[in-house]
Amino acid sequence: MKPCITLGITARNEEACIAATLTSVLLAVAYAQGKNIATYEVVAILDECTDNTEAVVKNFPRVQILQAQGGLIEAQRSIAHRRPFVIFTDADILLGENVIFEVTRAMLDDPQLQVAYPTKRPLPPQRSSLMAAALYCYNRVEGFQKARRYFNGKLFAIRDWQAPTLVELKPRLLQLPRDRFYDFHAGLRVDDIWLSRDILLRYGVEGIREIPSAEIRYRPPETFTGMYRMYLRMRREHERLNLLFPESVPAHQQRGYDWEAERRAPWRDRLLWRIFRLALGCCNLCYRLEKFYFQSLPGQPPETWLPVTETKKAL
Repeated sequence: MKPCITLGITARNEEACIAATLTSVLLAVAYAQGKNIATYEVVAILDECTDNTEAVVKNFPRVQILQAQGGLIEAQRSIAHRRPFVIFTDADILLGENVIFEVTRAMLDDPQLQVAYPTKRPLPPQRSSLMAAALYCYNRVEGFQKARRYFNGKLFAIRDWQAPTLVELKPRLLQLPRDRFYDFHAGLRVDDIWLSRDILLRYGVEGIREIPSAEIRYRPPETFTGMYRMYLRMRREHERLNLLFPESVPAHQQRGYDWEAERRAPWRDRLLWRIFRLALGCCNLCYRLEKFYFQSLPGQPPETWLPVTETKKAL
């Protein structure tokens, strides 16, 4: 009997992107079902949306809707334990036709495999600025880095999803001071960072596999503001996890820089890479200032200084 695989699209205020994503998801599901290895149910998990995301999803009758609250991790928790494994995807990507089939086949062929994920490729920038070109270059060459240990959270199949609840985190939280910047008591936030560390600790690097024959497309940030939003989100979650779960620190291993790949790259890529590195240094400075502001100044910071919020654009 063919297994039934649940495919969950987690979304918060994605009205600009989710129609294109759902269209590509349903095409990929149809392709996979045509290969006769599994059946699929597609579920949109709406995380406290305040825009027209739900109305857009209702235009796709084959897609079930679940309501969630509490962030991405809690949205995933609502379906994470369905068997034999779950496929999660963001609501702002485009799937290649064979993506669902390839990640499904990898998981079914190897019961020991815990996570399978496709290669990701950036869409060409819509802006004509140097910043947009530099960010596109960085994502296209993957930062001239070597071996990857973490998996790509934009789309992944996962067999043994685990994330502690706030109740389960309580013994660790009691050992940490309240911190307005890290906000430990908000629970876990970034799915692929926590899940990658957890899988690496429990199963080793063999538990995660990239599927090069499958590909997704996505739109990376094109402005410094968008770059800093992502930098803030990722770096803060790494540091939060280092303090909450010090035993997971060894799993956060840098991929290593490929100097030879940079040397062989076209001069334009090398120039854009240096522009990116300059912007990255500015992100680091902004991050330190924001952290100092929240942690060191007396009293409650005014509401005019808030973490950079995400702005979605059509794919």
